[in-house]
Amino acid sequence: MYNELLFFLIVECVKMRSMSSLCAVVTVLLHVLSSFAYGQRQELGMFFTRHPQPLDAPIGDDVNFECNLNLGADRFSWHHRPLGANKWLSVFHTLSNGDKTSRHVVNFDNESKAGDYRCIAFYGSSGLASDPARLTLATLQKFSDKTDIIMNVPAGNIVPITCPVPYSAPEAIVQFYKDNNPLQNVNIIGSKTMVIENVKVSNNGSYHCTASNYITTQLYSSNHKIILNVLTNNSFLAPYFIKQPQTEYKVLRGKNVTLECFGAGYPVPSVTWSRLGGVLPSNSIKTPMGLTIINVQSADRGEYDCVWSSKNMHIKSVIILKVMEIPKVTKPPKASTFSEGGELELSCAVTGEPQPKVEWLINGESLTPGDGVEMNMEIKGSTLLISEVEKKHAGIVQCVASNEYGSHSGCNLLRVNPKQHIGTTEIRQDYGISNPRHKHIRGGGRRRSKEGKRKGTAVLVPPNQPNVTRLSDMSVMVRWSVPENTGLPIQFFKVQYRELGQKMNGKQAKWMTANSEIPKHIRSFEVTDLQPNHTYRFRIAAVYSNNDNKLSPNSVRFHLNKDGGIESNKMPIPLLTNTEALGPQEVLLIWQNLDKSADIDGFYVYHRASTSAGDYIKTTVEGKDSFNITISHLQPDTTYEFKVQSFSVDAASEFSQILRQKTKKAMNTNEHNDHDNRSDHGSNLTLDSRVRPADDKNVNMYVIIGGVLGGSTLLGSVTVVAVVYKRTKHKQSRELSQSEGKPITNGRVINGGVTDSKINITSNPLAGLDTSEDIIQPKTGQQSPMEMASFLNGQNNSNNNHNNSDTAGTDQ
Repeated sequence: MYNELLFFLIVECVKMRSMSSLCAVVTVLLHVLSSFAYGQRQELGMFFTRHPQPLDAPIGDDVNFECNLNLGADRFSWHHRPLGANKWLSVFHTLSNGDKTSRHVVNFDNESKAGDYRCIAFYGSSGLASDPARLTLATLQKFSDKTDIIMNVPAGNIVPITCPVPYSAPEAIVQFYKDNNPLQNVNIIGSKTMVIENVKVSNNGSYHCTASNYITTQLYSSNHKIILNVLTNNSFLAPYFIKQPQTEYKVLRGKNVTLECFGAGYPVPSVTWSRLGGVLPSNSIKTPMGLTIINVQSADRGEYDCVWSSKNMHIKSVIILKVMEIPKVTKPPKASTFSEGGELELSCAVTGEPQPKVEWLINGESLTPGDGVEMNMEIKGSTLLISEVEKKHAGIVQCVASNEYGSHSGCNLLRVNPKQHIGTTEIRQDYGISNPRHKHIRGGGRRRSKEGKRKGTAVLVPPNQPNVTRLSDMSVMVRWSVPENTGLPIQFFKVQYRELGQKMNGKQAKWMTANSEIPKHIRSFEVTDLQPNHTYRFRIAAVYSNNDNKLSPNSVRFHLNKDGGIESNKMPIPLLTNTEALGPQEVLLIWQNLDKSADIDGFYVYHRASTSAGDYIKTTVEGKDSFNITISHLQPDTTYEFKVQSFSVDAASEFSQILRQKTKKAMNTNEHNDHDNRSDHGSNLTLDSRVRPADDKNVNMYVIIGGVLGGSTLLGSVTVVAVVYKRTKHKQSRELSQSEGKPITNGRVINGGVTDSKINITSNPLAGLDTSEDIIQPKTGQQSPMEMASFLNGQNNSNNNHNNSDTAGTDQ
């Protein structure tokens, strides 16, 4: 009960945005309860909001790694572990002066700098390490195929032409050729197999392929050919495997996979699929290319049998599906206190496939048994054993699980009670981490930090760096995502953009701002009325439940090319095949990409109510192989119209046909809750309508270590809080009523304005976002003084993309 009351008062305190008597008492109570009322993050108080990301780069590039935390650190350190090595080497140190972000630039001038990188944030003597990120040498090896392959196949069968793709980082782009002419509009599965259905004599010929690496620009051709001869005689030919099936597949959970099995014969044999000990997964589809499983889950692993039959003749292939999983620390080490000189034993629980390797760190330093420094230490599986605890072991202890698919860590506090010494009058505990406490002065006053009332009141997790794709000569689509949010819920987004190279009075062009409040579940927005052949940057502002805001990093430079119609004509138009109402607020869309060879990055899905003549709401689906999405946040018992287009960085296709679908009627409350708990459909999707605000019970107030007070003190404090809260209740209610019930628009941006005749105003939602010299509203569209005042006294985010290291303030 105390925890719920405390949490409610914290939320009210944050809304008031002041250090009133209520907030002061709340802070004291939070220190009281922090050691047992909240989880790992709340006890430590600091955590990474962004870990360094893995990168592929060629020799000669400057590679940028970045980490970000919720709380400013005293200093940062970066460590590097070369490929094949076990030890981490210190490569970079810097004082941060309270910065939350650290960047490390690697001059990738030789292969020895490849490997893993991690940043360590220090708070006093205690250090917290990020998950590692791998720097991989971008390269493409040459083909190693040795001889020509001759395929004699009766007409009417399905023929696979497989490219022997060499190793490439990142994955190579494959192009097929027939008689030295490039092939277009072909079916490709697994990025390296071209499928010819119902093969004919006209398919006779010599086939080969090329592989290219878009980072290194390397391009290699296969050494030998595949010669296809289509047979037209009618003599019986027993079923046979035209391509020996792959016997084992490894796929990451959540991805799609096609189990290939190609048989041939005359007459054309039929194929059946079965699963040992069970039925085929409900998320599987039988296609001429094999058995496709969508959104693979752990339960889908096992043995699959493929049987081709003709005239009582059979051939069979057994295929094993293994489901891989990214590591996860499901139970971090416990916060523990040990005595100096005593024994230590800590464990953590981890999951992952293959079984993750566990690494232990204390204050950011990796523990290596038997290296001369930690001779008294042993690691058994996921358990850490230290036979003689020392003071240096106090601080933050981390358990890091890693396999080839990623890393994940869990951490907690490790306290060490020093030995007693004769003659001392006091025994002090060295916890290895600073324990800031407010200093009180006479009269009950309290010293405030320099940042005043705003410091430590809320956790604001900003959006990730946006991606930009071209829609037309004068418009782009801006797409973004939001990291896992354990802070305040997001109310809505706003989009800003700035033209580069344009200077007024010797200064950079101002940031233009869209008036439309983008709903919190949307992750795409169309910006129109831009200038062709001009260069822009874009960024996203998130506005949180306390009306504070946070900016994403700036996008990379985007040059809007003119005359993109030619590129648009090359983009395949998706075939929207089916819609299905899943509930009162959800509709499932399914489409096909008829041109598997097209270089596309994903799909834009548009929807609007059929009774509305307004603009469509846009949703982004990442990945060229995606083919479905569930659109949520719809109105019950309402007919909607849907359309789809494919896109790449340079262009978007024409729209598909429009299909209409009516949502189901509203259900009662219990049915609705069950419906919301249902799992999502599909994979490789950016489901803009699926992001929900974080649970309010996880609000973090930046507490590092809470004090522990007696039960009577706690009860008395709660009573005081209740009195203070009652006195401020009327004022809060009046303030809150001003911010409730505001409409949210979904209009298109026109040079920062909105086509709607009515502009919705939010009371200062983005205060502190930008300085008055760095922000203006567009010339088109009317701006109110309140809207103009909502972008003052803020900050610029610099772009950390390794291809573009200049900051937003110095764009040229």
